[in-house]
Amino acid sequence: MLLGDYSQSLPVPRAAFDNDLANPSHVAGQKREPIGVELGWPSDFVRRWFSSGLMLACPLVVPCRKMRRPFSWGLDEDNLGLEGDTLPKPFTALGQQTLSLLRQVGVRSGITVPVHQPGGRTGFVTWVSNEPLKTVRDWADRHAGELFLVGHAFLEHVDMMVAEGASDMADACSLTERERECLTWVACGKTDSEIGIIIDRSPETARFHVRNAIAKLDASSRSHAVAKAMRKGWLGQIE
Repeated sequence: MLLGDYSQSLPVPRAAFDNDLANPSHVAGQKREPIGVELGWPSDFVRRWFSSGLMLACPLVVPCRKMRRPFSWGLDEDNLGLEGDTLPKPFTALGQQTLSLLRQVGVRSGITVPVHQPGGRTGFVTWVSNEPLKTVRDWADRHAGELFLVGHAFLEHVDMMVAEGASDMADACSLTERERECLTWVACGKTDSEIGIIIDRSPETARFHVRNAIAKLDASSRSHAVAKAMRKGWLGQIE
């Protein structure tokens, strides 16, 4: 609510965010709707954006992984107004679809704050406008520091909300100690053979525990399982 109120006072009045680009998820607000809806986005747009995988295909997520400072962009501009090789082209067909969908909901330009977080996660907070890029960029150049602070503070709060939700579900979906141990070694870059040596078991046994963890977390891959377990705080500190 505070982010929405703050955004309404800006020349870029609508905000959007994701706290983990590798694992997009709906975060519910006080009204049990996705926070994106409470921030003023159409509910059908928010659900389509996540359920169809558009979040992962949007070209604007690429600079978030490469940059730390806020950057402004425009849908009417060549290469979205970004310089150099920050945004390789051509965009994929699904990437083009995401940009077309953004135009349909009144987006013309915006300012994005990349947020790099513990565990190697990258998120962002974006403010959008229906004004041309030059108008937005002139304003953003003067207020980038303020947006940087707001974006980081907001995603820190979102992380707290996600952690509280995960702790509420801990009894229903917790991993065994061996599964947590094996997944922790996966997060450290170890293979099944190396994990087997570390835990004094066969590679097949190590693979069995990792697969069980993937299934319990409803993850699509080893890295996805690591990301989900880390978000829930199940793996502790990864060296």
